[in-house]
Amino acid sequence: MIKFYFVRHGQSEANAARLIADSTPKLTKLGREQAIETANSLKDIKITKILTSPLIRARQTAEIIASELGLHVGDIEVVDELTERSLGECEGKPKDMESEKYITIDTERGFEPQATLIKRLLVALEMIKKECNDASGNVLVVGHVTAGFYLQQLAKGYRKITEFDEYYHMPNAVCKEVEIND
Repeated sequence: MIKFYFVRHGQSEANAARLIADSTPKLTKLGREQAIETANSLKDIKITKILTSPLIRARQTAEIIASELGLHVGDIEVVDELTERSLGECEGKPKDMESEKYITIDTERGFEPQATLIKRLLVALEMIKKECNDASGNVLVVGHVTAGFYLQQLAKGYRKITEFDEYYHMPNAVCKEVEIND
């Protein structure tokens, strides 16, 4: 069995302002504190490698967790394919739909198409599997709510959104063990 740990980034400035984030928001003070708390909850898991989205809020979370766990910068790898789903015209604006809609809408409003998101996250999943096989300990993946939900569904072996489990909104800085079953 291959498994990894997935954590959503800590609270960002966009989360605090209740906006749909684009690529620019950083962590808030609370977000930094959440990352420290998450690191403390991971101390017994023996994380030896961290893969992170390139977005600043995820990178900051990864760096804080690495520092708290005594890992080095070289133990963090930025994986472009882990970036959050592009939400087109919604980015930078207040949330105007139920959270599940941001998952299930396909290309309306300029959203990144589901097929494109799935394709790139399958590439990320292959990278995660390789790192899990090569690591001397456990791998932590730091990402985002929408792309993270898709990634977890793909790890279960689902390849179409119609196969996905019911949407679950993952809170900031929460960590989940994910088994790869594909």
